[in-house]
Amino acid sequence: MEDPKEIDSVYWDEESKSWKTEKITVEEYHGFTECRYCQSPMSHNVKTNGEFKVVYVRCRCSRS
Repeated sequence: MEDPKEIDSVYWDEESKSWKTEKITVEEYHGFTECRYCQSPMSHNVKTNGEFKVVYVRCRCSRS
């Protein structure tokens, strides 16, 4: 499997009190953490804009 070049990250927007989605461009990819229930990626360890970050995504069970 090829490393992703972009990831749809989710974050909590305190102003609107809701989850928002932001597209993150990936410079380096360093793996992911999977959800213990649905075994799909829950967060990704990436380098973006010159810094290392943990980027959270919606797993399959959060979509139901």
